[in-house]
Amino acid sequence: MSVSKVDFSNFINYRQLIIDLTTDLKKLKEFCNLLKLHSNNDLIDEVLKRIANDSFDIAIVGEFKRGKSTLINALLGKDVLPTDILPCSATLNRITYNITPMVKIDYKDGRVEEIEVDALPDYVTKLTEESEKISETIKEATVYYPINFCRNNVDIIDTPGLNDDKSMTEVTLSVLPQVDAAILVIMAQAPFSEFERDFLENKLLTNDLGRVMFVVTGIDRCEDDEVERVLKSISTRIEQYVIKKAEKTFGKDSDEFAVYRRKIGKPKVFGISAKQALKAKLTGNNDLLEKSCFNAFEKELERFLTEDRGAVFLQVPINRILSTSAEILKSIDLQENALSMKKEEFEGKYQVAVDEMSALRTRKKEELSKINNAAKTTFKNIQPLLSRFWIDLENETSILIEQADITINDLDKDNIETTQQKLIDQVTEKLKICSQNFTEKIQVEIAKELDAEVLRLQDFESDVALTMSKVHNMFTPLGQSTDLVKEGLVATASSFLISGFSGVVSGYRVAGAKGALVGGLSGFGSAFGGAMILSLIGIPLIWPAVLALGVVSFFTGNWVTKKVFAKDSIEKFKTGLKDSVLSGLSEMKSSDNFASKVREQIDSAFNALKSKVEVETDTIINDTQYTLDNLKRSIDKDLVMTEQEKIILSEVSSNVKKFIKTSYEINNQLVALLEK
Repeated sequence: MSVSKVDFSNFINYRQLIIDLTTDLKKLKEFCNLLKLHSNNDLIDEVLKRIANDSFDIAIVGEFKRGKSTLINALLGKDVLPTDILPCSATLNRITYNITPMVKIDYKDGRVEEIEVDALPDYVTKLTEESEKISETIKEATVYYPINFCRNNVDIIDTPGLNDDKSMTEVTLSVLPQVDAAILVIMAQAPFSEFERDFLENKLLTNDLGRVMFVVTGIDRCEDDEVERVLKSISTRIEQYVIKKAEKTFGKDSDEFAVYRRKIGKPKVFGISAKQALKAKLTGNNDLLEKSCFNAFEKELERFLTEDRGAVFLQVPINRILSTSAEILKSIDLQENALSMKKEEFEGKYQVAVDEMSALRTRKKEELSKINNAAKTTFKNIQPLLSRFWIDLENETSILIEQADITINDLDKDNIETTQQKLIDQVTEKLKICSQNFTEKIQVEIAKELDAEVLRLQDFESDVALTMSKVHNMFTPLGQSTDLVKEGLVATASSFLISGFSGVVSGYRVAGAKGALVGGLSGFGSAFGGAMILSLIGIPLIWPAVLALGVVSFFTGNWVTKKVFAKDSIEKFKTGLKDSVLSGLSEMKSSDNFASKVREQIDSAFNALKSKVEVETDTIINDTQYTLDNLKRSIDKDLVMTEQEKIILSEVSSNVKKFIKTSYEINNQLVALLEK
């Protein structure tokens, strides 16, 4: 593979690049087998597995009757999903590519059933009493269909209407942290509803906001001079809600908020007519498709996924190619030069090399211990936040109840239970919002500490690079080693080309160029740098949302059961209800150790970093040790390299140098994208 400039702003080019990188990695795997670099081989397998599982998930969200199904059908270019029907139940409908159309129903009890596509409405809608009962038992329906849009590992997820009922809303919110992009559908004729405002300001996690695109559909029903005004108004309101959300998370005067505001930019708002687009695609009417403004939206959606998200994902295989290639070249150097040494000279240098690598292993253990200490320090630094958690919840609850607008009529015997339940629902919603904002602040602190620890590891990375270069140079006559810089293969002597320390420190310094607080989570501009590290070291995308969603779940259901009947006084009613609610909070505090959940989050992140550091360090040391041990056995037997072996190694070296040059050119382009 050779490149001048890579354009992967669409699915086809992106997939071709993935295929090319996979081919290079598999070829490197052959070379590693030839040279018996088994540890590097294992890491290539890990990356290949990650590539094989790579896909784009797009969730379509919005209120009922906003045109979600029509938008999905317009993307697909076919009438796959039923439109203009009653709300779907609390299920997710996934559309994915398959030559043969069919639907797979996954039930909540583990059963799986295959049905015809035409039968889908009988399972996932509320069209009939029977279909509604069936839908309540379904976890997810997967629609397989031969559609070009989904051919490139793209899945579209149709979510339940956000405001149809609470269970449906919870299903939609639960899937958002796991997708690559979310499209919020808004009607041009009815912007901007209170529920849509609340969804942006209170329901979404802050680090999800950069992955949301906003589609204003129905512009064909607006006058031409109204469209621009409507879109501008919606864009302004979205920006206000997003910024307000970020202020709650970071603090208005914080450095984090300043960076976030700069990076988040303008909301991605598109005015379209999904109805016109679908009709145009079905009839091949290009003029109508142009009028629908759908092409611009589709093009940006592809670019959004393949460039913004893809630039981070591609760092992993690129770093693996660069570091493994460097190890192969060093192994070839060792073999070509060491076998020409006298036995006594080799053995002397061999022992020095073994001692150097042994010292490096000892240093590695020390660094792993420091990572453990960093995790402990992170938890300690978060203690002030934790100590405020329940206090803040109690204060917010008390204020809400005290300021509640209640009349004496509301306390009538026929109304009091309804009044109490209504107020409890408000308290529950308030607690969910407060706890989500609180846990997002904790995530920011964890991300900052994780980022600081990764950057601290630069010294260890440099030592690994220097030590392994020293070992390499011991067996290489002056002026005869493979010099990647002199070869013109790289512009700088980056340590990940010397040490093989891929995807931990140097990988993060490249891919995380956006900074410590934004640009991380799958590359979208609103995420944290700590999440960038998590992506590079293999923690799933969902991790940053786990803590917040877990705390929110505390406040679901009827968790306050004590009934308050104080007919004679509004104040007595409020006092009684407040005591009941605070008692419920106290029970939650005592029955669930929130601090331990935070500690689990911290440990999972730092343990993943520790594991990555250990594996990468052991890989380069073990493979070098194995090469030297093999050479020692060969020299002890007075073996020399045959001409055929020299030819093979020369061909390997030539191919590997091409891989390095190509990957480094791609890497530079990825960095440029990430630094935008």
